[in-house]
Amino acid sequence: MTATLQNIKKSFYTFRNGVISDTLRKAGMPYKVIFGLQIPQIADIARSLEPSGELADALWADSEVRESRILACYLFPHDTTGPDKVRELLESVRTQEERDMLYFRLIRFLPFANKFPRNDR
Repeated sequence: MTATLQNIKKSFYTFRNGVISDTLRKAGMPYKVIFGLQIPQIADIARSLEPSGELADALWADSEVRESRILACYLFPHDTTGPDKVRELLESVRTQEERDMLYFRLIRFLPFANKFPRNDR
């Protein structure tokens, strides 16, 4: 998996955007590293990867890198992610963007999604 994480980080570096990164940092994003990728670019990277709980967990654990957290939301497998995992993820969310991506890319596809209503708006 280390080689895969390295390849992912290289992709982030390839698409980095300093203007967006600076803007997000000035807006108060809590990450140490912000590459400045836009969501469509992260989606392109996700399409090149197979869903994997192990890889998604590793990316989610990389909590100081914005793009790692967002990409993880695309990679949690819909068929094996259970309610306890969803609860754990929601409890560790750092930004509204992460919360939105979890709901949009993962939770809404799960058969128990109604147990996690969006009540933050």
